[in-house]
Parts: sequence; C-alpha cells; structure tokens
Amino acid sequence: CHPRYATKKFGVRLGCPEGQYDELATLFFGSKEQSIVRMVTQAWPHEPFSNTSLFITSILNLFLMLITYGSPLPAGYFMPSWLVGASIGRLFGQLVKAYVGSSVYSGAYALAGAAAMLGGVQRTSISLVFIIVECTSNVHFLLPIVTTLMVANFVAQKFTKEGVFDISLRHHSLRFLPHHPDWLMSLCTVSDVMANPVKCLHTVEKVGNIIDLLRNCHHNGFPVLSLEGSRDENCIPRDRLEGLILRSHLRHILGTRFMRDGSTRDSLWSRITAARMSEVSLDGEIELFQLIEYRRRKAEVSAVKEWEWGMFSTDDRERYVNLAAYMNAACYSVYSQCPLSRAYTIFRSLGLRHLPVVNQRFEVVGMLTRANFSERVLHLAIHSYYTEEELVLDAHDAPSWPRLHSREILERQRTREPLNAGSELVLLGGPSEGWQSRLVSALELGGYRRKKGE
Repeated sequence: CHPRYATKKFGVRLGCPEGQYDELATLFFGSKEQSIVRMVTQAWPHEPFSNTSLFITSILNLFLMLITYGSPLPAGYFMPSWLVGASIGRLFGQLVKAYVGSSVYSGAYALAGAAAMLGGVQRTSISLVFIIVECTSNVHFLLPIVTTLMVANFVAQKFTKEGVFDISLRHHSLRFLPHHPDWLMSLCTVSDVMANPVKCLHTVEKVGNIIDLLRNCHHNGFPVLSLEGSRDENCIPRDRLEGLILRSHLRHILGTRFMRDGSTRDSLWSRITAARMSEVSLDGEIELFQLIEYRRRKAEVSAVKEWEWGMFSTDDRERYVNLAAYMNAACYSVYSQCPLSRAYTIFRSLGLRHLPVVNQRFEVVGMLTRANFSERVLHLAIHSYYTEEELVLDAHDAPSWPRLHSREILERQRTREPLNAGSELVLLGGPSEGWQSRLVSALELGGYRRKKGE
C-alpha cells in the first residue's frame, strides 16, 4: 500500500487503510488512464508503483492480450498495449534510476516503452507520433518517440511483415487489400483469376431482363455492352464494352415505377422507358440524376423492394430503357493478358470495386473484384494452371510473370478448363489466349515458313 499524495481520487484501496491505495488493484481494477498518466510523469516523493507490481502487470496484461486476441469480446488493443509498454518502460527506468542516480527521469522511459509497444503491435508511425504527443502534451519528447517507433518497426519487421490487425483481417478472410501486391501476383496474368461468365446488360435493355438479372444474382456492378448482338457458342454476349452500371442505379430506375405518378403518361417512369426500342430517349432525365444523387447523399436505398419484383406487369417488363444514359461510360478495364500485379496496383490505387477484363477485340471476358485478389484464389490458380518449368525466375531469384515457350503449352493454355472457387465466385480462370497464341495462328494460317539462313 502507498499513501495518496497527489490526489485523493487516485488508486483503489482493496483492504488498505484509509488514505492509501493498493498497487496491483489500481493497475488491474482502477482507471487505466490515470495509471498511465502516473507512469509517464515524474514521481514525487516516491515511485507510484514498485518494480514487482510493474513486472506482474506487464506479464499478466500481455498474457490477457494473447487470450482475447481474435475472440468475439469487446477488448481492444490500444490501451492494453499502451499499459504494457508503459509498465515495461517504467520498470526499466526505475532500475536505471536505482543504479545511476535520482536525476534519471523514469517517466520518459515509460513513454518510450509505450511508443515502442504500440509501434510494434499496430505498425503505424506518423499517426502514432501525433497521438502520443497530443496525449502527453510534451513536444520535447518528439525526437525520442520518433526514434523509438522507427526501431520498434524495424525489429518487428524482422519477425513478421504484418501487424496484429492485418493478421486478424487475413484470419477472418476479410477482403482487405494490402498496400503492395503479393509476390505471387507476378507469376500469373489477369485471365488466371478473373471471374466468368460475366453478367452483362446492353445499352438498350428490356425491363424484364433487368428484373430477372437482379433477382438471380447479387452482383453490385454490371458491364454494359453495345447493341451489335453477337454471342459465342455458350450464348454469352460478346459485344464491345461501353460502360459499367451499378446495381443501385438499376434499382433507382426500376423504383420510378412505384412513385406516386408512376402510372401516368407524364411520369418519370414513362419518360425513361419506352414501348419500342426505337422510341427510347437518348438523353438521361435530369430528375432521375437528382434523385440518385439525393439518395446517395442521404445514404438511402432505392425505392424498389425485393417483394416488389413481382408487381411489374407484362407491359412493364416489355418496355425498354436506355442504360447508356446512366452508366459510367469511362470505366477502367484491363486486358486478359495483363500481369496480375499491375491490375492489382490499378485496382487498389484508384479505389475500384469492379474492374472488367476485355480481350483484344474489347469484348468482356471476365470481371475482377476484391475476391479475385485473395490468397486462396491466387494459390488455386497458380497450382492448377502452371508447372514449375513455367514459373521463370531471373538471375536474382525474383519472380516474373510466366513466359510460354512451346506450342504444346500454348495449346494447353487455350484449352484449359475454368476452376470452381466455391460460393464467392462463379468460375475462375478458363481458356487463355495471348499475343503468342495469335502470332502462332497467324503464321500457320498464312503459310509462313522460315527460310534457310534467316
């Protein structure tokens, strides 16, 4: 027990006489903020906590952090990490003070220990410096705090490249994209991990087709194709990519049918839809743009509900709507033979949610979302589509994206089957045709033969 010199409100008695407080009870059951403040300040006339109490507190709190890590409990890591780091730093400072002299400021060691612990656990630097300086209101310790954080991050990087929060995100399979692409992404192309077949719409589409598409899938974005009308052998549209439209915009368009004046001739529904394709409006309605923007700012969902899908009449389903007026006509896209690491950089740097994949004829052949960049999908594609001989390494053992060397490998790439990646994606990968395949086909069809001496 210690007497209360600074303030009568600090500390927990727990069996101590009146006017005194118990050290361990204060550290475990008292206010963590007050305990941390007492650790990082100058002690007078005695130390607020003994060496034994600080050692027991740091060990037990660190053990409790390991127990509660990943458990569904409302237990954070910021204050426990600060308390453990301050306890270890204060313990080291008091030992130095006992052997060097009474002029040693043990509170500075506690502040440095808290900064080191937080930097090693959270792997943050700049923001953590401002937080610690603001909490302590002491700018004079800016240089020691920065130095401590740099050393803590350097030491932590030697053990693992991720912090506890990054590990937790990966453990719970949350779709969080790191700053830099995985080195395995340099070994494959976009065609290896893209999702297919893609649910697409045309620039002028029937309302019934839009309703059926929204009812049968839960995708958030749909590529909008031209009206050329070509399809492959699997009845999948193979038209040029014109843009991208969101699911929320489609719901807003359908929701105009159930507005107050939805059944009248001059209603918004009648203006954005038409009974025949030749009668659709080429320009978008400004009222619908204002409605979409208003609901976006208010974070409101569209007017149409799931149970209202069946309320559309046969005449409503046969009407046409011009989606090109409300789509994103400048959406980003990548080629199917683009290195996956480059597509990842584009996807994350621009903050995209959907990235259509096109071929050399600008036809949509796949779609990239956050799920396609996960480690599970990446490992599945590499182990299924490539052999050890195809994964080329340079002189410095740095991975590079695969190079196809023989016609047998080219034929295998053209005829490979799509992979089933579970419930997250419909299909994964599929046939791949790059510039080498097209070059070989052109040489064979043209009858070109290398002459002797060339």
